[in-house]
Amino acid sequence: MSTLDEAKKVNDWVVAIRREFHADPEKSMEEVRTSARVAEELGKMGIEVTRIGETGVLGTLAGSAPGKVIALRADMDALSIQEQTGFDYSSKNPGLMHACGHDFHTAMLLGAAKILSGMKEQLKGTVKFLFQPGEEVAKGAKSMVEGGVLDNPKVDMAFGMHVISDIPIGKAVLQDGGFMASGDNWECSIKGVTAHGSSPWQGIDAIVCASAIVQGLQTLVSRVNDARDPIVINVGTFHGGDRFNIIPSKVELTGMNRAFSVRAREGMPVWMEEVVKGICAAHRCSYEFTYHFSCAPLINDPEATSFAKGAVAKVIGAENIIQIPRIMGSEDFSEYAIKVPSTFMVLGVGNPAKDCVYSQHSEHYKADEDCIPSGVASYVQMAADFLR
Repeated sequence: MSTLDEAKKVNDWVVAIRREFHADPEKSMEEVRTSARVAEELGKMGIEVTRIGETGVLGTLAGSAPGKVIALRADMDALSIQEQTGFDYSSKNPGLMHACGHDFHTAMLLGAAKILSGMKEQLKGTVKFLFQPGEEVAKGAKSMVEGGVLDNPKVDMAFGMHVISDIPIGKAVLQDGGFMASGDNWECSIKGVTAHGSSPWQGIDAIVCASAIVQGLQTLVSRVNDARDPIVINVGTFHGGDRFNIIPSKVELTGMNRAFSVRAREGMPVWMEEVVKGICAAHRCSYEFTYHFSCAPLINDPEATSFAKGAVAKVIGAENIIQIPRIMGSEDFSEYAIKVPSTFMVLGVGNPAKDCVYSQHSEHYKADEDCIPSGVASYVQMAADFLR
């Protein structure tokens, strides 16, 4: 029996537990109920369970003989979004929603664990199931790595996946090299002098200065960075002023940047501060600028990706593995890829016939549940092929 046939046998169970997770979403690094349910189900399968930090879960399945070690990863956290899908299993937690598909990932990896636990005698080596918290805040993978999930026994290869509504149902993306960008956040405080709005010359206008900075930062993208190595500098918030007729003395800017290369990633905070410093000097303002390197670029290992293509092709057919432009969004699976040969797959869940057309992080986000058998089987096929 094929792995896809095995996945179809457990599909009702996986769909049910996915909907359970969907109805009960939890914040990043606070996935208490979700992680407890994951640990409970892994225990029922006879898989060794280790808790990592507050909400991380490691499941370890040893095969019938020593051998290589593969890690399969899923993330568990939800987003601070009020759901507007109308599902009868919609979020029961106000202001929280699984709007990025992590409920799918968790459920599919549990489904794979259920199948692989029944194949224990066929496996020569070890499968590690990584159920990580906090992907949305780029803290979960770091906490798992620091918790030792890649060691004792040492992981030889890691594999993860993400459902994406922009890709049609039935298709998957596997490609080597730089696949997803880094994600680094920053804060900038601009300080001037308060004055009455009728006499701006008596103050120093932080809003005018900050507005010039917002415009100036975009020249870094078009005129300073190498256009062949794309970056994004995004100003996400602009807060300043308390009243319509007062010149404010302070403006707070925050944002997040994206890059694929070390050169561009490390260059951006230097370039940005040069712009901020120069514009503040021209406007007689002072500033404070803080930059946080949060999530590294995700680079898929060529050999791991080639292996994954062979395994996934057995599930969905080689003709359904497609290539896409690099993704400017970020994924903290990169933390595993820094340490061990890894590859990350995108699984298509878009389907206009089922209204599965909304982007990730939309309050209307929907994913076609018909993807579940392929996702479960892909996890299983990766492990089975790697350990046989």
